[in-house]
Amino acid sequence: MNKANCHKPLLRKKLLLTATLTVLTLSYANISTAADTEPQEHFWQDRMGLEDYDQQRVALEALLGDATTVAELRNLLQKDGYRLTAINQESDSDIEYEIVKGHHTFEVKSEIADGKLKGVTVANNIWRADSTKRALADANYDANDVIFDKEQAGRYSDTQYTEAWSEENKALAAAMPVGKKFEDYKNILEERGYKITSINDAGAEEVEFEIVKGEHSFEVNLERDPDTKLVKKVEVSNNIWRSEETEKAIDKK
Repeated sequence: MNKANCHKPLLRKKLLLTATLTVLTLSYANISTAADTEPQEHFWQDRMGLEDYDQQRVALEALLGDATTVAELRNLLQKDGYRLTAINQESDSDIEYEIVKGHHTFEVKSEIADGKLKGVTVANNIWRADSTKRALADANYDANDVIFDKEQAGRYSDTQYTEAWSEENKALAAAMPVGKKFEDYKNILEERGYKITSINDAGAEEVEFEIVKGEHSFEVNLERDPDTKLVKKVEVSNNIWRSEETEKAIDKK
């Protein structure tokens, strides 16, 4: 999958969001009866872009492996078209940056010893600084003047959220056993304090939507029998590419 094909659903996401949310607002009951209609087009599911995203992450990590100093690392990022959009950590012992290129964002981190980088890693960037969000939404956003705010050190570092996210992921999966209908899962999520912020797909055999609670956002995918509409498989996963409504719901927290 090339980058152009990966970005198409992401670009359509913004254009088609209003129409999709209108369907969402009209009636959740429409989803339960979608098995009687043609499946909707898949607009912006994460799995459509994950292969390209991971390939880009691996390639970038290999590129940055040649950097021995912070200055060299920053220079390599700039040459490869990345914008440094947030500094989560910057000290004599370690660094952690958020970076953006097109619709992709990563965390870049490394330990430092005697002024030299010791093993640069590139990871997913799920919990993002406001400046990173603005850079993703606006290709012309100037993040060159980003500075390290010690008062906010680690505020958006994925590391501090990962354990809680993983535990909540498992809890959600356990709370949504197979054999139920969409309305049942919607009720379960609402009882747990989640809000469905956008529906990415509602077809005969599949329903996929984004949910938000506090700092956490997930994608939920329900595979179901087209005749009985009973769900055969439940998957709760990362929500890397979020709808505007999902971002707004997170920002309100």
